[in-house]
Amino acid sequence: MRKQEALKLFGLNNLLIEADLRKIERAHDIDMGHKTAPEERIDETYYPQFAQHMRDEAARMAAHYRVFYCLENNIRALIVERLEEEHGNDWWNEDEVVPEQVRKNADVNMKKEIKTGVTRRSDAPIDFTTFGELGEIIKSNWATFGDTFRDITALEKILATLNTLRGPIAHCKALAEDEERRLHLALRD
Repeated sequence: MRKQEALKLFGLNNLLIEADLRKIERAHDIDMGHKTAPEERIDETYYPQFAQHMRDEAARMAAHYRVFYCLENNIRALIVERLEEEHGNDWWNEDEVVPEQVRKNADVNMKKEIKTGVTRRSDAPIDFTTFGELGEIIKSNWATFGDTFRDITALEKILATLNTLRGPIAHCKALAEDEERRLHLALRD
């Protein structure tokens, strides 16, 4: 068999194997590394109009956004779970549990969103709090969360660092290389 024919057969064989793997993934709802990643499914109608360096930067920053999305929502879930256990379902409305200013800001944010006419993001007031306000809720309930975090001063410092790093990520600006390292260290802490 000639080299060219052997190469074609090799390529065709790999395509058949890949097709079979995709079938298995679909049939069993698993990911064996052959599903199209979300970033690969970008609307190609408009995306190519942006400069390549901007698209590369966006891809790099998307990873940081995903981490923050998970972190912030995980903190919210932890707060809800612990405070419901401790204070019941109406914990949000208790003055000694959620600082009044946090509740007021969440209420303002909810009303503002309703007035815009967009689909409401949530019915839960905690989903309208800022990252910094989540820290205030934890600090106000240190007896409930102290077993999860080492020290209240350390928590304040780490949350302040994360909140500072969150700004560029949330507002579509690139993090400097040092700040990417700082983000990873703060997340580890």
